[in-house]
Amino acid sequence: MQTHPNMVIISEECAHRGETLIDIVNRICDIVQDRALQGKNYGCVLIPEGLLNYVAAYKNLINEVNQLFANCSSRKEAKILSQKLYDNEQGVMDSLTPWSYSLYSTLPEFLKKQLLFEREIEGTTKISQIETEKLIAYYVEQELSRRKKQGKYSGSFAPVTHYFGYQGRCSHPSIFDCELASTYGFAAGVFVENGLTAMSVTV
Repeated sequence: MQTHPNMVIISEECAHRGETLIDIVNRICDIVQDRALQGKNYGCVLIPEGLLNYVAAYKNLINEVNQLFANCSSRKEAKILSQKLYDNEQGVMDSLTPWSYSLYSTLPEFLKKQLLFEREIEGTTKISQIETEKLIAYYVEQELSRRKKQGKYSGSFAPVTHYFGYQGRCSHPSIFDCELASTYGFAAGVFVENGLTAMSVTV
């Protein structure tokens, strides 16, 4: 909140209201449009990284994609399946329910790729690697272009997105943190120097 953003999206509030991604996009566009009328073609929107897990349609899509990878026994097998699905749109259509496929087919290419390729060790979608902020900027830009054609919006829109990830949840390390990290690093170096593998450092 210290950044004084013009809008903060809270995942739990979106879920409570039963919002779709288009609802969220429209709320952002309304603020952009209002600010443009005031000559303020700039602003800051904070978007949580796990937002898509709180939007019902996207949550269902992610769950269905995860099911496709449930039987993969290795990362290599998962990668082969990812490439196969990415290269074969018909295969994706046959594997997903009609509702989820209709959503998948509207996604920009970068998000389709992230949805299929960015996977956790256990095979589920790596939500933190899905660029939700870019997806929202993509849809906001489309909606503002539509409004501009209708004469409702006359501002300029050039989104700059940035993912802060863990930076947004951490503080500066204490002296203890620094000492502990240095000790871990030193001990790990001793292990490597002596050819000790498959071991864990504890202090």
